[in-house]
Amino acid sequence: MEMKKVVIKISGKFISPLDEPLVKEYAKIIDELYERGYNMAVVVGGGSTARKYIEHAPESKSLKDFIGIEAARLNALLLSLHVKNAIKKVPKSVNEVLELMSSGKVVIAGGMQPGQSTNAVSLVLAELMNADMVVNATTVDAIYTEPPNSPGAKKLSKVSYDEVKRILESSGWKQEPGRYELFDALSLEIAKRSNIPIAVVYGGDPSNVRRAIVEGICGTLVTS
Repeated sequence: MEMKKVVIKISGKFISPLDEPLVKEYAKIIDELYERGYNMAVVVGGGSTARKYIEHAPESKSLKDFIGIEAARLNALLLSLHVKNAIKKVPKSVNEVLELMSSGKVVIAGGMQPGQSTNAVSLVLAELMNADMVVNATTVDAIYTEPPNSPGAKKLSKVSYDEVKRILESSGWKQEPGRYELFDALSLEIAKRSNIPIAVVYGGDPSNVRRAIVEGICGTLVTS
């Protein structure tokens, strides 16, 4: 049976710095999936805007997180304005997401609270929606046994939540404001406890998101 509830997580690096053709292509695919009957929430990261502003923020990590949250919300608003079936309002809490989703339209969110990456936001929403899958459109095409540019790196078509955590920890996992790489610990914990499959795809080609959802084709499937 074809899945119907999906959360799409888009790296902010594909929105900021601004790439209008890519934004429009994402909007087109989101509308296409909506019209095919998918119930969707979309979460967008902060991208270069977040990183640039965080560099000039006070040392408080919570304050840096707030900057990342606002940058992600700005990116989410931009994308929502291009998606004809999206609500033109960016939610600031999980409760607000659920309220907006009752409209039947696509909800596009950014960050929510300090200490929580947009990857974690996507998994929280997936858990609450009882989503069939999260599609993580990121800057790599898959998860590898080592950093992708390492000579011995091997691409993994399927991997467990625990193994992803081990791989990331061994590669110098950074969990700092604006630099939550691929997954943070919280997002993996949520995915594991609710057994939410995560399809990792290269987000520079938005059609990869469609393929993951409609055809089940992705770079890596993270599951139990």
